[in-house]
Amino acid sequence: MSRAVMGCWSLIIFQLMFVLYDTAYAPVAMPVTENLAVMLRLYVCIALAILVLVLKSEVCRPAGREALLVATLWGVIGLAAWLAVRENHLRCFLELYALGVVPLVGIVLMQLRFVAALVLSAGGMAIVISVALGVTMPYAHMDFAIAFVFMAFCLFSLIASFRIEFSARHAYLMTSIDQLRLQDVESRNAELQEMACLDPLTQLYNRRHLIEVLKQHHGDAQQAKNGVSASHPVPPLPCLALMMMDVDHFKAFNDHYGHVAGDNCLYQIAQALQETLDREKGAGIAGALEGEEAALASVVRFGGEEFTALVAVQDLEHARSLAEAMRYAIKSLKLPHRESELGVVTLSVGLYVIPLSRLLEGEGMEDEKTRDMAVETLLSRWVDQADKGLYRAKRHGRNRTCVQRGNGHGKARAQASDDLRDGMRDGLHDGLDDERQAAQQGERQNAQHYEQKAELPDHRPPMGGAGLS
Repeated sequence: MSRAVMGCWSLIIFQLMFVLYDTAYAPVAMPVTENLAVMLRLYVCIALAILVLVLKSEVCRPAGREALLVATLWGVIGLAAWLAVRENHLRCFLELYALGVVPLVGIVLMQLRFVAALVLSAGGMAIVISVALGVTMPYAHMDFAIAFVFMAFCLFSLIASFRIEFSARHAYLMTSIDQLRLQDVESRNAELQEMACLDPLTQLYNRRHLIEVLKQHHGDAQQAKNGVSASHPVPPLPCLALMMMDVDHFKAFNDHYGHVAGDNCLYQIAQALQETLDREKGAGIAGALEGEEAALASVVRFGGEEFTALVAVQDLEHARSLAEAMRYAIKSLKLPHRESELGVVTLSVGLYVIPLSRLLEGEGMEDEKTRDMAVETLLSRWVDQADKGLYRAKRHGRNRTCVQRGNGHGKARAQASDDLRDGMRDGLHDGLDDERQAAQQGERQNAQHYEQKAELPDHRPPMGGAGLS
């Protein structure tokens, strides 16, 4: 549109130059108002100025605007041709030589599309040739010269139009190809990043994902503290629960059943943990998380037979109920384990609960450049605390959840009280009656008569060459 406006102003200047030329040829005694050519050209200038206002108002669509410009250019050419026929004066015939500027302005300056430029040139040629052949010229071969000059202007303008449009289309295609390549690279990078954060055996996230989760929690807490985000006016949940989960007697399981069965066991445990967490989220036990926050509640394979979860919770009891639900889910799988006291695969859990405000107390957390390092340091401290709870669960008989309070320097009496309460809770959940214990003892005694090793069915999906852990 800006090029069209510029072209209209160029045509106005072109018409004003013709006005000066017509005035210079007019007798001194003739008033300007009696000079038909001068008056008509001034009217054309006014019409072109109105056209500029119409173009700037954007009332026309691009196709309609292009058709309007072509019709306007035809009108300018037709006006000069009509004056040559009407006045039959030498100055009017000489003006026909300059009409080639009109398609030049429309094609090169306004940059009409090649098809529109071709229509403009064809219509202009028809007007000029009809005048040159239909009117008696004052000089011989003047009609041929006028037609030849106008045709030369149109030809060169069309070549320029074709080159301009070809270059524009080529640039558009190259830009589109670059955008597609960039999208492909970004997609591949996203896939590689996803693969870097995904454990190939269990299809769970690895410990690198914990850094991203903790950074997301930190962003929520920072936005809530500063009050700069309407979507995060307050933290979604006030606490974070870090659970370190370890499969009991897993080395003995591998030694007895083999590493293939061990990998299959880890895969089933991983799926059961994630399904339990998803189910508890829906039931409201694992936190009423929605949108992006729901993705923060995920189980992570920390290494070997250890699993970790960092979840937003309401309080300590909220976190404990979630840990117990996940521990009980593994026991409910009833995966046979001859080397375990209960005869099935069980899980020990170390739990550490952190207020969300502690995220804002870490050194360097305000600086984006050092945030990753600060988050990793903070996570290492929290993992160390959760590990202490896990070790206590192992020492006190396994298949239980132990809470690590404070910073790990609390009184021994408080820890003993926690252990006693955990033991009582585990006894309520996991105590077996005498008949069940006797039956399991009999099964283990009968199984010892067989030398062959038990084989577990493989429930894992095809790994696609990812290999075993």
